[in-house]
Amino acid sequence: MGKALVKISASIVLYNNDVEEVKKLINNFFKVTEDIEEVNLFLVNNSPSNVKLSDFILDISDKNNHIFAIVPKKNRGFGTGHNLVVNKINSDFHFILNPDITIGGKSEVNAMIHFMENNENYGLLSPLIKYPDGSIQHLLKRESTLLDMALRFVGGPFFKKRKQYFVNLPDGYSKIHHAENVPGSFMMFRTSILKKINGFDEKYFLYMEDSDITKKVNEISDVVFFPDAVVYHEWQRQNRKSIKGVNQMLRSMCIYFNKWGWKLW
Repeated sequence: MGKALVKISASIVLYNNDVEEVKKLINNFFKVTEDIEEVNLFLVNNSPSNVKLSDFILDISDKNNHIFAIVPKKNRGFGTGHNLVVNKINSDFHFILNPDITIGGKSEVNAMIHFMENNENYGLLSPLIKYPDGSIQHLLKRESTLLDMALRFVGGPFFKKRKQYFVNLPDGYSKIHHAENVPGSFMMFRTSILKKINGFDEKYFLYMEDSDITKKVNEISDVVFFPDAVVYHEWQRQNRKSIKGVNQMLRSMCIYFNKWGWKLW
């Protein structure tokens, strides 16, 4: 069987990641895409002072014609890091990957590509994301409101039904459907749509940029949740627990609601 006549690209924004972790990710990505005609991977080191990481990605890009290293002089955030790639790609589909993502096999990638090729109305696909133990991560959200964002900071059993509604429970993870707000840990864009919307809004440093770009795609195309393909996510988000992380989240929320409107509930 010949290779699938499709071109894909992917970008991964790194920040002080362990080199062995990055090697594992690179190997996984190329293994599950080896049936694809053309595959290019862009590695962006958003921790330029981490010389070991920069040296590694620069070295591996010298040895592999399908790996490209980018080391910006300054960390300007997650979305801006991915945007450094947008004008460099000439693919049919572009994947946004977190460093802690693992794709289970070729069949997952092939299923996503097959669906997007046969449903040209979609500009962005979000697969089913699971923890490494196989349990589902409830990352598929409805459109953000002030109430829902406030409840994400509140622990305990308060407003349980509303919290479940916001993350599309109880049955939002079992079938293909239109999506309002998909996670940035794994996104599959139709490259032409990603270019048309000029990538991520660079006003966000961290958080809410995935909610924002979902809305941008839905304005000119359509976003789909596609549970027939599964990826695994280790969920490395310790930053949110810190004062700095909370402040970044609050700042991003203000940017988002100023842009899209302050919807109370």
